[in-house]
Amino acid sequence: MKIQEKVKDLVEVRQYKGLRDFHADPTATLESYCFTDETASLMAAWLDSASSIGPGRGRSLALAGYRGVGKSHFLATFGSILALPELRSKIQNSHVSTATQGLLRRHYPLLNVRRGSQETLIEELKTAISASIGPEAALGAESITTLLERAAARSGDVPLVIIVDTAHDRINRVARNDGDDLAEMSSFASENNAVLAVALDDDIAGADGSNSAIVRAFNIDFLDQQHLFKVVNSFIFPKNNQKLTLIEEIYAYFSRVVPNFRWSSQRFVSLYPLHPGILDVAPYVRLFVQDFALLGFAAEAGERILGRPATSLIAFDEVFDNAEAGLRKIQDLEDAFSAYDRLNSEVVSKVPVMQRLQAKLILKALLLLSLNGRGATVEEICASMMIYDEADPTRALESVNGIIRLFAEALPDDISSYSEEGVGILYSFRANAKESANSVLDAAIGRTDPVVAVDVLRKLLQERYPDLTLTAAPDNPGLLSSESIAVWRGGQRRGRFYVALDENGLESIINQEESLDWRATLDLSGVLRPRSLRNVAQDCVLWQPDQLRKDEIDTLLRYHVLQTEADLIETFGDQHRALLHSQRVAAVNIAERVFLTNGNLVINGFDFNFTEEAIASQSVSGLISAMLDPMFETQYPEHPVFDRTLGVREVASAITDFFDPAKTGLDETQELAAAFLIPLGLAAEQGGTIVPINGERLDGLPFIRSVTDFLDASSDGQVEISKIYQCLKQQPFGFVREAQHLILASLVADRRIEFVTTRGDRINSRSLDLKIVWGDIVGIARPAISERAVVSNIKWAQILTGVDADLTGSRGSDEVVAALSAWLEEWNAANLLNRFDKVPDALVNTKIWLDASFVKKTLGRVVEALNHLTAGTFGLDQALGDIAEAFSHSEGEFEKSVASLERIEMFLSSVAVRQRIVGYTTPSGFANESRANDTKRALLACLSESVRNPASARNRETGYLWDGFRTQYRDSFSKEHMNIMRSHELQEKFDSIRRTDIWWEFESLSEIPQLRTQNWHKAVELSDRMAELDCGFESEKGLEHRAGCICGFDISGVAEWEAITDRIWKHVTAGHNSIRETIVRDFEWLLARTPDVSGVFESSGDYEAFKSLVNGLRSGELRRLSKAEIDLLHVMYHKLGGLTGRHSGNEQEPSRHLHNASSFVETEVGELAAV
Repeated sequence: MKIQEKVKDLVEVRQYKGLRDFHADPTATLESYCFTDETASLMAAWLDSASSIGPGRGRSLALAGYRGVGKSHFLATFGSILALPELRSKIQNSHVSTATQGLLRRHYPLLNVRRGSQETLIEELKTAISASIGPEAALGAESITTLLERAAARSGDVPLVIIVDTAHDRINRVARNDGDDLAEMSSFASENNAVLAVALDDDIAGADGSNSAIVRAFNIDFLDQQHLFKVVNSFIFPKNNQKLTLIEEIYAYFSRVVPNFRWSSQRFVSLYPLHPGILDVAPYVRLFVQDFALLGFAAEAGERILGRPATSLIAFDEVFDNAEAGLRKIQDLEDAFSAYDRLNSEVVSKVPVMQRLQAKLILKALLLLSLNGRGATVEEICASMMIYDEADPTRALESVNGIIRLFAEALPDDISSYSEEGVGILYSFRANAKESANSVLDAAIGRTDPVVAVDVLRKLLQERYPDLTLTAAPDNPGLLSSESIAVWRGGQRRGRFYVALDENGLESIINQEESLDWRATLDLSGVLRPRSLRNVAQDCVLWQPDQLRKDEIDTLLRYHVLQTEADLIETFGDQHRALLHSQRVAAVNIAERVFLTNGNLVINGFDFNFTEEAIASQSVSGLISAMLDPMFETQYPEHPVFDRTLGVREVASAITDFFDPAKTGLDETQELAAAFLIPLGLAAEQGGTIVPINGERLDGLPFIRSVTDFLDASSDGQVEISKIYQCLKQQPFGFVREAQHLILASLVADRRIEFVTTRGDRINSRSLDLKIVWGDIVGIARPAISERAVVSNIKWAQILTGVDADLTGSRGSDEVVAALSAWLEEWNAANLLNRFDKVPDALVNTKIWLDASFVKKTLGRVVEALNHLTAGTFGLDQALGDIAEAFSHSEGEFEKSVASLERIEMFLSSVAVRQRIVGYTTPSGFANESRANDTKRALLACLSESVRNPASARNRETGYLWDGFRTQYRDSFSKEHMNIMRSHELQEKFDSIRRTDIWWEFESLSEIPQLRTQNWHKAVELSDRMAELDCGFESEKGLEHRAGCICGFDISGVAEWEAITDRIWKHVTAGHNSIRETIVRDFEWLLARTPDVSGVFESSGDYEAFKSLVNGLRSGELRRLSKAEIDLLHVMYHKLGGLTGRHSGNEQEPSRHLHNASSFVETEVGELAAV
C-alpha cells in the first residue's frame, strides 16, 4: 500500500505526564485523569454515594479490572475530590463537576491504605491512620474495627474516607488473602459515617472461593479495557476527522495482508497508531513490571513515530524495549531471559543478514507473548510484529515458522510447543514452574464436571453486561430471566431476557406477557454438545452461542478451579495471580467468541450475525437495541422518531406543563413538545409557539379514533386501561407505554375522556398539573355530566365582560367578540401573572402561590381560548365553551377566581414596598429608645401578616408603621451617632491612657516579639477603633435610603463604644503585669539551664544590671523601667531567644487580624524564640 501521508498527517500526539505515586500530589492526580463517558458516569455514581452517607448509612465500593486499566488513578482521584474541596473547581468534566455539588464543602478525612507495603493489612491501616490523623490514634489498637472507630471519632461529623489500594512501590505482588479483613472494614463502613473504596485485582470480580467475603460485602464495579480505547483516542492520539477514511483503508489493507490480523476496525481506528494487540499484552507486562504505564508509553512512542509513513504502527518490539529492564529483574523470568540471550547470540547472529532483523523481532515477540502462560502461534507472532508479504501472505508465515523452528531446535528444553484444537501449534519459552502448574491444573480439571464451563460462561456474560440481573424461575431452575429495555426510535420497549441452561428451560418459554414488547432467549444448552432443532415460541428471539471446543472447555475449567480451590493458592504461591490473570483473559476471549463473534440471533426464522455496534455495547439493553432494530422497523413502520429517549420523567414534565396554558410557552416545555409531542402529532406550531391540538384535528389521528371507537362500543362509556394499552401497541404504530400516556393525556386535556382510578375517582383536565400515578389508573371514561345548574355560553360572556347582546344575530356576535377582545387587552396590559412569576421565591408563601396556580388554571385557560378566538382558530361558540369549561360551568368557581386574582393584585402592589422594608430593617440595629424598637416589631409583624393574608387595609397599616419607624429610627440613630462618633470625652480618656508610664512601658516591651501578648493585640485593635471617631458625614441624609452611616456605626453597639476606654486600660494593665512575670520566669529558666550566663552579655555591668532588674521585678517593685533597661531586654532576648524554652500556660496564638497589624514575629506568650 503506497500512500504519501505520514503518521503526523493523520493524528496529533499529545503529551501525557504519567504519575508513579497518585497520592503524592492530589492536584496533579486530578488534572492528569482523563474522563471518558464510562469513567465520568462511574465517578459521578461514586460521588453520589459519598453524598448520601451518614451515621449508620456508610457505603463500601470496589473497583475491579485488568492490571494497568486505571483503577489506582480512579481511586486516588475519588479521594482527592473528597478530601480537598478546593480542587473541585478544577474538574473539567461537567457530569462529575455536577456530582460534586452534593458533597460537603469540607475536607473529608482521608486514609490511604497501601496494600503490600507491610506484612498485614492491620499494620498498613495503622500506618495510614498515623499519617493522616496522628500516631496516637493507632497506639494499642490490635483490631481493624478498633482502629477505624478511633479514626471515625477523630473525624467528627464529617464522613471518614478509606481508600485501599496496592502500594505502587511494592517489589512483589500481594500474595496474601485479605478477603475477611476487607469484609470487616466494609461492615464497619456500612454501620458508621464512612465510605470505603477498594481497588481489586481483576481476579476478584465474580469470585466464589477465598474472596467470596469481598463479593458479598462490596458493590463491585468493573473498569473495562474499552475505557482505554477512548482515552487513547481522545487524549493521546486524537484523529484528524478528515483522515478517518484513510485510517480505515489502512485497517482494510492490514486485514488483507497480515496473517491473523483479528482486531476489529473500531479498535484499530481508536488506537491508531498504537498496535491494537498491545492492549492484550499490556496487563501481562504490568503483572511483572509495576512501572509500565500504557498511556505514558503510548505518548512517548507516538512522538518517535510521527515522521514515519502512515502505515507504521507502534508494535510489540517497542513494548519489549520499554519493559525489558524491568522484566529482567523478575526471578520467575530468569530462565526465559537466559534462553533469550543464548538464542540472540547463537542463533539470530547466524541467520542471513536479510532476515536477521526479522529474527530479532520474532524473538522479542515470542518472549513477550509467553508472559500469558499460553504462548502464541506463528500467525499471532506475525500479526504482533506486523511481519507480512504483500505479494504472498503465506510466504511470511513460512519464514517466521522456519525461524521459530530454528529456536526450538537450538534450545529444545527452553522452547515449548504444543498443539491446541482449533488454534494450532503454540510456541513459548518454557518454565519449569509453568510446566508443573499445567500438570496440577490438568489434574484439577479432570476432577471437575464439564457442565461447570457453562456456569463460568454465564458469569462472564453477567460481568460483561452489568444490567443483566438474572433470577431463576420458581418452578424451573433451568430458566433464568432479567427485565431489560430496547431503545428504538427514542422509545423504551420493555422486554424480558431469558437464559436457558438446559432444554427444559428453553421449552418452558411459551406464553407472551402482554406488557412486554419483545422476548429474547440465550440458549446455553448447546455450548457443550451439538444442539438439536429448537422449538421456541414464535415471538421470541433466539440467541444461539457457538459450541465450545475441547481446549476452550479446559480453559474455562482451569479458570474455575483457580478461582474456587483455595489450596491452589498455597500450591502456586506468587505464580497463582499470574496464572489466574492469564486464564481469565483467555476465558473472556472465549466468551466473546462463543457469544458474539461466532454466535447469532434467530429472528423470525432468519439468522443474524452480531453487528460491530452490538459487539461493542457494554449492556444487554444496548446489544438488543442494535440487533432488534430491523424487526421493529418491519413491525412498526408508523412509529414516530423521537429526538431523544422518552422516559417517565419526560412524560411527567410534558403532561404537567404542556397542557397548562401558563407553562406551555416555557423553553423547557417547548423543547419537550418539539421532541415528543410534535412527532406524535399531538401538537403543532402556532405563531412561533408549539401548542396542543384539539377538536377535529385531534380526531383526525387514526390512533385517536381507535381509542374513541373503544369508548363508543362500551355500554357504560368506560373501558379498562389494559385494553387501551393493547390497542395502542398494535401495528403499524406500536406505541411504547410512555407514548401511550402522552396520547391519553392529550385526550384528557381536550376533555374527551377522564381517567378512572382504583378508588373510582375521576381525573379530568383540571387535574393534569398534579402528579399522575399511572399504576392507580384502571380505565378511561367519557367526562361525567355535572348535576349543577349549567350556565349558558352567552351568560359567560356577560359575566366576564358585562356585555348584554343576542348571539342569534351577526351584530350581537360582533359585540361579544369585541367585548371579549377588549377584556383580553386589559388582561395583557395588567400582566399580573407574569409579574407574579418574577417575584422572588422568598416573598411568596404557599397561600398566594395556590391562588396564582388557581388563576392560571381558570382565567389562564380563558386567556388561551380568547387568543384562539382573536387568531381565528376558534369560533365564538367554541371559545365560550372553553371559558365555561374553565370554570366547570359554575359562577361560584368564577367568583373564587376573581377573589384569588384580587389577592394577587394586592400582593403585587405591596411587593416593592415589602422588599424595601426588608432591605432596610434587616441591617438596622435596635436603638436605646423603646418606641422605635416597638414600632419596628409591629412593622415586621404586620409585614408577615400581609404576606399570609394580603389585604388593602393591611397594606395601608404597613405604610403607616413604615413611615413612623423611619422617623423614629432616624432621630435615635442621629442622636447616638453624634454622642459617640463625635465624642470629645472618649478621645480625652484615650489620650490620658497613652500619656501614662504604664502605657509607655507596655508599648516598649511589646516590641520584643517574645513578650508580645494577646493583651497587646487587643489594645492595638481597640486603639484602631478609636481612630474611627470624628465622623463628619451627615448621617441624617443617608438614613433615607439605608439604616446606617458610611463610617459603619452600629446603633446596637453604643454600650460597647461607651466602655471602650475602660477595656483598653484593662488590657494594658493586664498585659503589663503579664510581661513583667514573663521576664522573671524566663531568667529563672535560663539560670536553671545555664548557671553561668555572664558570658552572654557584652560586659559584667550589663549582666549585673539585668540581674538587678529581674530582682526588682521579682520583689514586685512598681518603679518605671528606664530606656536603658528596656534596651538591655531587647539585646538579651535577641541573643538568647534560640536557646530558651517554652513555658506552660501560654496564651493562644494571635489572630490573623492582629498578625497583620505588626511587622514583628509573633509567638505565644512566654515563648522565647529567635527573631
